[in-house]
Amino acid sequence: MGAQCSELNQIREVVDLYIDGVHNGDVASLRQAFHPQSSMYGYKGNDLFVTPIQGLYDYVSATPAPSKSGEPHVCSVTHIHLSGNAASVEMAMDSYHEHDFTDYFQLLKVEGRWWIVSKTFHAEPQGQ
Repeated sequence: MGAQCSELNQIREVVDLYIDGVHNGDVASLRQAFHPQSSMYGYKGNDLFVTPIQGLYDYVSATPAPSKSGEPHVCSVTHIHLSGNAASVEMAMDSYHEHDFTDYFQLLKVEGRWWIVSKTFHAEPQGQ
């Protein structure tokens, strides 16, 4: 496998940790994906969220996970862009707490390991 494909696979593994974390309510999985100093920004409807990543962990801990609630949660990575030790990932997430999300992750490779360093998102209520 070439170097570029290896890097893309490693990036996808980090994003898969995020997907597993939100789908199953697994904060430990999320902590493996996000750099400890990462942040999250975005809109859920008209509500603006700006928070250190702990805000995501708190939200996931306090709300029912789709795997337990039966919500038909689906994620699809729509784009990965890689440039050296920096990357961005775009992902569509349908049916997460009655909203459809577009997530943008920025990743950095730090000491040989990929981390999500920020998440930006927009979420609309389903059916809009």
